[in-house]
Amino acid sequence: MPLVVHGLLSADAADVLDPSVEGVEASTAVVVHGEVAALVTATGEVDLLPSRANLLTHTRVLEAAAEATTVVPMRFGTVVPDEEALVATYLRPEHDAIGRRLDDLTGRLEVRVRATYDEDQAVRAVLDDDRRAAQLRGRDDFEARMELGERIAAGIAARRDDDARYTVEAVRRHVIDVAPATVSEPLDAFTVSFLVDRDALTAFEGSLEQVADELAPRVRMELIGPLPPFSFAATA
Repeated sequence: MPLVVHGLLSADAADVLDPSVEGVEASTAVVVHGEVAALVTATGEVDLLPSRANLLTHTRVLEAAAEATTVVPMRFGTVVPDEEALVATYLRPEHDAIGRRLDDLTGRLEVRVRATYDEDQAVRAVLDDDRRAAQLRGRDDFEARMELGERIAAGIAARRDDDARYTVEAVRRHVIDVAPATVSEPLDAFTVSFLVDRDALTAFEGSLEQVADELAPRVRMELIGPLPPFSFAATA
């Protein structure tokens, strides 16, 4: 039967799933080869559809495992024909590389920070710094409105890099690695993922809270996690 591969872990941590965790399928199991293992769920789908239910199952299996041990997430939608194929095509040839990545991530989790701009505060900051934009404010002609919109967008974009850099530097002493910042919405400041030791989570959150206070009310910050290290598993 085809198997969805959710993540990788060490063989000696194979019994990590609590069957009472909501969303973890009864068919979730562990395939062991040597010193490494894979978390899998039996499926009737050869090509796994990116449905909400499938995505939630993938995430919940990984989160349940990450509460108990180090887990390297696999990309959603990884499907193999059966256990033998999983071992032959991946666990055996990549055994040592998987082991090294597990060593790199042992005791570490991902914490994601999403920062968004308050629209009024962000526009006001641009107008304070850009005399030309301030002069255009209130004009009704098309050209003026177009130029004003472009200047505001450019002003907010310029602040993104500064705000992301300032935040990263403020917490850097508490983190192991940082993923590149991303932006998906016009009023997004940034989304940055950090790799943090479990023992440093409290200190990290304290430093982040200080940054959030400094940048408020222009910037609102949301902390997501701790999560399995989704953003730091690519090399595995």
